[in-house]
Amino acid sequence: MNLSRLLPVYFVVFVGFLGYSMMIAVFTPMFLHGSGHLVSPDASHSAKTILLGVVLCMYPLGQFISSSIIGSLSDKYGRRPVLIFSLVFSLLCYVVMARAIEVESLWLLIIALVAAGLSEGNIVIGQSAISDVSDATHRGRFFGYIYMSASLAYVVGPLVGGKLASPSVVSWFSYATPFWAMLVPMVITLGAVCVFFKETRVPSASVHVHWLDSLANLSHVFLPGHTRILYFANFAFYLGIFGFFRCYPMYFVDQFNMGVSRVSEFIAWFSVPIIIGSVWLAGALTARYPIAKVTIWSAIFTALSMILIVIPSSPNALWVTLVIVGLPLSVCMTSCATMLSVSVPAEKQGSVLGNNQALQVFAESVSGLIGGFIAALMVKASLAAMAGFVLIGAVALLVRHRVKDGD
Repeated sequence: MNLSRLLPVYFVVFVGFLGYSMMIAVFTPMFLHGSGHLVSPDASHSAKTILLGVVLCMYPLGQFISSSIIGSLSDKYGRRPVLIFSLVFSLLCYVVMARAIEVESLWLLIIALVAAGLSEGNIVIGQSAISDVSDATHRGRFFGYIYMSASLAYVVGPLVGGKLASPSVVSWFSYATPFWAMLVPMVITLGAVCVFFKETRVPSASVHVHWLDSLANLSHVFLPGHTRILYFANFAFYLGIFGFFRCYPMYFVDQFNMGVSRVSEFIAWFSVPIIIGSVWLAGALTARYPIAKVTIWSAIFTALSMILIVIPSSPNALWVTLVIVGLPLSVCMTSCATMLSVSVPAEKQGSVLGNNQALQVFAESVSGLIGGFIAALMVKASLAAMAGFVLIGAVALLVRHRVKDGD
């Protein structure tokens, strides 16, 4: 019964990541190959790579600004009305985004991306709704379904977006077509939420909304308390993992000169092991072993497998190496959020998960910039750097785990 109540929430998560996965799949070849006034084909490779990193950070930057605010608003007014408003605003943003690509306006595209990110901080509402209707025993499984929804979007989004953006498939397709097509699933999702999603939290007038929460919440990483290391470790994981999501398509284009259709196929394939890990492996491991150990070891294996990507010289090897990366990565993503959720009481779930979401999307935004600048020097080095961030998070949790056992 709890899962059926949450199905519309998983649709929201799916649609949010559907759009963003298309952005990564479409924008990477669009910018690196050059496309009219958006980025000149005559620009240097370094300039294109840096510009791509800047553009890819705009959407998560908007999410970073709004995630804690949306979390607090949903605590105050209820999950449902805030979710509906954010979906309507997201739909309008995709209209502007598609039009910006058509008229080749870089600044309009950037504004649309930031605005879309502002509205799609609503993913934190999904996490909060799960916490509302699930106990600590089942929360890890329900959180795993969030990452399953996101991973499924990373299968569908790149495949559909890559084909819709390729004139070789249909002559009138362009880079703007996938974003016009996004209006269809967004309207369907909005309707599903309006009709089927029932409120999971009683609105509370005592909750105060602070508009600079997202900036203030970053300081929680350094404040004393039992969640400090968890926040920091999650930030490091997100920085490395989402940075990897941005950098490995650059590697495909740079190393193998792949076009939008081919890049989208590999991005979609990478999501298959992530779905398997989110649906089955993460739940099986967390049910059998302590959550801290699962998180630490999955992070270590994730970092090592990231480096494995650049070793084979044939693109065909990617069908295997991407699977090796995807399985531990999915477990790490699921378990690190679950660790934080089970460490705090029920009345703090909205604010704490909002804080974590702010850290996540800030890491997403920063990773785009860091990955772009490092890739401008050497694309392979950017993948190694992202593996290093994941290892830092694993070491932080390992130290915390040993200190806690010592106490």
